[in-house]
Amino acid sequence: MGRQTALAKDSFDSGTAHRPEAEVDGAYRALRKGLLGFLRANVHEPSLAEDLLHEVFVKATRALDQGERPANLSAWLYRVARNTLIDHHRRERPTAEVPENLEAGAPFSLPPEQTLALCLKPFINELPEKYREALLATAIEGRSVAEWARDTGLSPSAAKSRVSRGRAMLREKVLDCCHVEVARTGEVLDYHRRQ
Repeated sequence: MGRQTALAKDSFDSGTAHRPEAEVDGAYRALRKGLLGFLRANVHEPSLAEDLLHEVFVKATRALDQGERPANLSAWLYRVARNTLIDHHRRERPTAEVPENLEAGAPFSLPPEQTLALCLKPFINELPEKYREALLATAIEGRSVAEWARDTGLSPSAAKSRVSRGRAMLREKVLDCCHVEVARTGEVLDYHRRQ
């Protein structure tokens, strides 16, 4: 999982799942640069991209206040950003069609770490059951390890060990399938499927 994805997940893991403003604040710090780049690539005006980014986080805060609980906060925010772009294009030219490449290109406009993160669930589903359950609960549903341990009756150290072993197994599966280029900071720069 990339640095930004992991940072966005921290807003769930740190026990702030019932405080939407804290979730959005954490996601803003973690994903601002990537979301802004995505918006700039589609509007080509830096000040307009900043305005749209603000609109994305206003919409996200409202949705979370109304009880929406996305399983993957970063992927959900990119979807909100894409919908905000579509709304912008419709407001600007109500009779013109939305550019075709916006819909089709949006998933491929995500930073590499985001698109790689979206590929993890099939790999997680291939893990042995106890590790699969651990990662689905913590990495996909966004529950903290401590919360998952309480829910399953495991000791905190056993739950942490199971999540850690599951992550190691997942890493092996990803690296067997894909070549992943990682910066010194841990951020995913690029990846491609192995031959």
